[in-house]
Amino acid sequence: MTNTLIDALEEQVIAPVPASNIKKILVAVDLSPHSERTAAYAADLAKVFGASLTLINVCSPAGAAQVTNEKDQRFDEPMVAPEVQLEQLAKRVRKIYPTCQAYLYVGDPADKVATMAEILHADLIVTGSHHPGFLGQLVGLDHARQILHQAPCPVLVYQERE
Repeated sequence: MTNTLIDALEEQVIAPVPASNIKKILVAVDLSPHSERTAAYAADLAKVFGASLTLINVCSPAGAAQVTNEKDQRFDEPMVAPEVQLEQLAKRVRKIYPTCQAYLYVGDPADKVATMAEILHADLIVTGSHHPGFLGQLVGLDHARQILHQAPCPVLVYQERE
């Protein structure tokens, strides 16, 4: 008796993507301290592969509204804080990898990251996961899983060991 599944898998030729094909890396950051370590890890990868490096931060519309309410209804300021934080992170990354770019968007994080990956023709998305437990996923604190499902390219989830 043969196992059809095993036979089918043995017949398939799985060709790994050569590392030299990684030329564009997109790094999804949430501006937490973990994001800095994730970006540094991605910069090290970019050095190894000679790839371009792009940071993306996506603020949820609810979060932007929350910031607006905290700033006395000044609608011209809500994106300033994340924009400044993102640019500061990009400056720190540029010290180790000078060609880093950074973009800030408002919307669903997984959707915007996947869209940006398509626009850039990214070969790899790097994202961090610092709320990996069930509760973090339940309340939407960890977007890594959603990014994995929507991404048009491979995703590396950086998670530090404690």
